[in-house]
Amino acid sequence: MSDFDSPELAAELEGLRVLQATAPPAPPSPALLASVNRMRPVRTRVPFRTLLVVAAAAVVFPTAAVAIYPLRQDLHALPPLWFAAVAVAWLAGFVIPLTAALLPRPGQVLPDGARAGRAGILASLTLVLVGLLFTIDAPGVTILPATRWAGFASLWWHCVSFSFKVTIPAVFVGAIALRKLATGAAHLARLGAAIGAAGGALSGLTLHGLCPYGGAVHVGLAHGGGVVIGAVIGALWLPLVAGIAGRTGRQ
Repeated sequence: MSDFDSPELAAELEGLRVLQATAPPAPPSPALLASVNRMRPVRTRVPFRTLLVVAAAAVVFPTAAVAIYPLRQDLHALPPLWFAAVAVAWLAGFVIPLTAALLPRPGQVLPDGARAGRAGILASLTLVLVGLLFTIDAPGVTILPATRWAGFASLWWHCVSFSFKVTIPAVFVGAIALRKLATGAAHLARLGAAIGAAGGALSGLTLHGLCPYGGAVHVGLAHGGGVVIGAVIGALWLPLVAGIAGRTGRQ
């Protein structure tokens, strides 16, 4: 029998195990205790609720505009099927990028920034082309902007600034909602581009029923241009606002 099999050694090893089992653990450090005391419960993120909140922020101004301003004067003279089809295109430009920016893929936790960025770019290009290629005017009823740059620029700015009133609230509320995402600025920029493009598309949908001016150039570059500028605003502002809101919330 070897020394490792002796009863005396076995008894000593058993005593060590007893001592190890009964020894009290080391007390936690003051830094660990302070960190635990600072912990607060975190509300579980509900992406669909975030989607509804951002959509509600975007819808406020269009709802007020429809209630205040008259419908376009050539509405009765336009083909109903064309008007409905273009309205669906504008609505899709609002719903698809906003959904891509705020709802994760099935089985995922965070929204897909690459998918959202693609949706924002696709919506911007599509809606500009819809305006440039598929605009229909009612002869003698639709007001066509002046062909001179000065006349075009003033009406361009009027409709683009209209889109700001939709895009900026949506981007701001989206930044507040996404401020706690553990992700980089590039990811947030793609999400912001999609939200901004969605706001511009909702503005275009509203102008589709309100703006009295027609012409492919005006609709494509002013109404559709609001989508492009909204995407740029979202890409630049959302990471900035989200970062400021996140730092403010931690103080």
